[in-house]
Amino acid sequence: MGHFLHFLALGSGLSERLARRQLVRRVVMLHGVGGPDLPVPDFEALLRWMQSRYRLVSLDTLLENLASGKPAGGDVALTFDDGLRNHLRHAYPVLKRLGIPATYFVCPGLIESGRWLWNHEARARLNRMDAPTRTSVAKLAGAPQSAVEPIIDWMKTLAPGKRQDVEQRIRDASPDFAPTSEESDRFDPLAWDDFAQLDPALITIGSHTMSHPILPTLDDASLRWELHESRALLEARLRRTVDLFCYPNGSSDARVRAVARQAYRAAVTTQEGHVLARVDPIAIPRIPVSSHLPLLAWRMHRPTA
Repeated sequence: MGHFLHFLALGSGLSERLARRQLVRRVVMLHGVGGPDLPVPDFEALLRWMQSRYRLVSLDTLLENLASGKPAGGDVALTFDDGLRNHLRHAYPVLKRLGIPATYFVCPGLIESGRWLWNHEARARLNRMDAPTRTSVAKLAGAPQSAVEPIIDWMKTLAPGKRQDVEQRIRDASPDFAPTSEESDRFDPLAWDDFAQLDPALITIGSHTMSHPILPTLDDASLRWELHESRALLEARLRRTVDLFCYPNGSSDARVRAVARQAYRAAVTTQEGHVLARVDPIAIPRIPVSSHLPLLAWRMHRPTA
């Protein structure tokens, strides 16, 4: 019955009408733009759809309005995770043309090294392997399964040293790997010089840690370093305040949130939901984007359904 009602709401436009009537705040979560999951024309279409129905504001403005007790007024803030170069190449021109603000959460350690997020690299290499090679790598590493996504999910549970050992084992098993132009477009990180092209009045920069680890797997010293050093490095290089944070993979616990509370004004999660009046500023929920507009309308109305 639930699936039928979901389909009925999508088909009738009911969820869109209900979402527009809800005077709540929303933060929308995006990742890459320009790849198969979100082609640029679809990205522009969904921005125009939101712009015609909601008040698109910066995350800073949303938080300021929330703190001051102003009526919600249908505020929506856009956030982009991972600090990818396609955020400059593909997303930014559309945002600039439409005058829509956004927050980019970036990993300065990856900007420094020019390396991909570890899970992007591991996934690309594993996908390029034949089945026997991948099965051998999984067995030698101790992974419970040999399919690509279960290996990545398992790696996310590992302590950093063990995870890095598995990453190296994957590299050793794929010595001839070279990114395709499509993969580079999807996964290359921003470079420091790229930030000069981003209007600071339109694009806010937040921290996504130094290297995108799964934070609950870190010891106390590493956890503090990932959160504090990433802010310090971004502020030193960009010469602006960086007081917004995004948990990699959405992973946190009480210990992680305590450190985030010391280091940042606010932090966003991957927990789905509206931003209500009494939200914890260190655990702000978001709504994952969809290029399928009826599904996005449903999520805007009932993000946890």
